[in-house]
Amino acid sequence: MKLFGNHGGAYAASGRGPRRRRRRRMTGVQRGTLLLLASTAILIGTVTAVLRDFVKPMDIQQPQLPVSDGTGEPVFTPPTTVEMETQIDEDSGQEVQVEVQVPASHKEGFYNILICGTDNAGTCTDTIMIARLDVTDHSLALLSVPRDTLIYGNYTVPKINSVYAGAGGGVAGIEALEAKLAETLGFQVDGYVLIQLEAFIELVDLAGGVEFNIPERLYYSDPSQDLYIDLQPGLQTLDGVQAMGLVRYRGYDMADIARTGVQQDFIKALAAKYLSFTTLSKLPELAQVLQENVITDLSLGNMVYFGQELLQCDFNAMFTHTLEGEGQAYVDGQDCYALYPEAMLEVVNAYFNPYDAEITLDNVTVRTKESLG
Repeated sequence: MKLFGNHGGAYAASGRGPRRRRRRRMTGVQRGTLLLLASTAILIGTVTAVLRDFVKPMDIQQPQLPVSDGTGEPVFTPPTTVEMETQIDEDSGQEVQVEVQVPASHKEGFYNILICGTDNAGTCTDTIMIARLDVTDHSLALLSVPRDTLIYGNYTVPKINSVYAGAGGGVAGIEALEAKLAETLGFQVDGYVLIQLEAFIELVDLAGGVEFNIPERLYYSDPSQDLYIDLQPGLQTLDGVQAMGLVRYRGYDMADIARTGVQQDFIKALAAKYLSFTTLSKLPELAQVLQENVITDLSLGNMVYFGQELLQCDFNAMFTHTLEGEGQAYVDGQDCYALYPEAMLEVVNAYFNPYDAEITLDNVTVRTKESLG
């Protein structure tokens, strides 16, 4: 006797076929959820692709050997390296290997950005700094160039802060300043940011003020410039107008040298405030201020990229330096500041040289006090 019969036969005998499972149809909620998940995935993929193309570093320009412009003015000459090149010997017609000098290469991920601030009239660059960011180790450095730095050239006032106005200001002025800095320091900057007076005030106010330790009593009054500075010493939160007075004050014993040190410390404090989570929410307002009051060759995508990289930097470890030199270098009655070339190159090569070869005295043109006779 069979314990298990042939069910198929039984179904056949009864006139019924095998049962089929009924397919359950998705509910409206399930279909909507699946559609939402698919749309979200597509959106995330699209945004990621757009950001990948939008948020990006600047294109690094490799240095080129200079071409004489025939004016006799000093021309920037980048450092060079030696490479072997195959050439045809004219006498034998054979291939030979010869050494040739080629421009040094620009390091990857190493950026020098020129940061300038204009005076009240918007004609002279009273603040000249170069900010260096190395994204390979997320280190920072800030170099100040004194406004009275003595330079060569056909200028009414032979100081570096007159270059911008001498070229007519705007983009032409900042490009002329870039060229003069390359001639002086031995390297070309990778980008520039020119901040007008009103923009600086707005940037500080937009950050809700900046806490800063005033080093000493600061007082100055000049109605002709509409400039009034009255700050007590000590730790306090400065608004935009007070911060402008701080960075413009020149009444220290060391005059411009002390002022550039204060400017460096304040820029560090302002940058740290803007990179804090409480201020990141104000990015739309920040973008509007920059668009209306800042001249720059950085794209918005470049700025976002550098902002992301700066979030990974330790501002307390930032190296800051003001170019060393000597005052009382008089030219046509103007008191100028003459740089020390060797001391300058030591700092440049240690912290700001973007090339894979050392910058030497052959690569710079510095007007020293000795050159005045």
